[in-house]
Amino acid sequence: MTKKIKAPSTSLNKSSKKQALPSTTHFPSPFVKNRNKLTDEEKVDLIADHFKGIMDILGLDLTDNSLSATPYRIAKMYVKEVFSGMDEKNFPSISFFEDTFDREAHRNMVFSKVGFTSFCEHHFVPMTGSVYVAYLPKNKFIGLSKIPRIVRFFARRPQLQERLTAQIADCIAILMDSEDVAVSICAEHFCVLARGIQDEHSHTITNVLRGQFDTNAELRREFFESINRNKT
Repeated sequence: MTKKIKAPSTSLNKSSKKQALPSTTHFPSPFVKNRNKLTDEEKVDLIADHFKGIMDILGLDLTDNSLSATPYRIAKMYVKEVFSGMDEKNFPSISFFEDTFDREAHRNMVFSKVGFTSFCEHHFVPMTGSVYVAYLPKNKFIGLSKIPRIVRFFARRPQLQERLTAQIADCIAILMDSEDVAVSICAEHFCVLARGIQDEHSHTITNVLRGQFDTNAELRREFFESINRNKT
């Protein structure tokens, strides 16, 4: 299944563009801001207590050596790892390099492939796959290690694949001050593999094509050909 997400940024006026931050984008996740000011340790303790209740309702023996620390392990995983992207302070520090090459006639595409794991917000089970990111440099390059960090920042939260695709594309566009950005995600969803229809061969593809990637057929073809070459 393939979905193309239309980026609305071309219809935004300049003042609205300035309001978006790379860490939030024009496609913010449904967070309740200022819900509480708990420390990470307090969050871990509270989540562990709640998860003990879930395990107890399921009939699991919390005195068993294999299960007794599970609530704490899950709580720590949620706060410190798989949902750490909910905290804006974890947005990566971004470095740039000046584009000193003479390419007025044709700007070469920068292309990256990044593996990712996120959690579907509908069932809180993993989705995993590859993110393909491309942009045309406009006076500067972004550090190569920063693109995987950006992908993982937005992936480390309860997510929808469509939103994740749009957030990554919008973040890169804001950072690069350029609409010439493309993002494609191909992912397996464990809510499809492990429950419901239980289709072990299902993949979902979502695309965001902006600027010249949307309007220039040759550049668009180059992007998707690069994806096909990197699928092995």
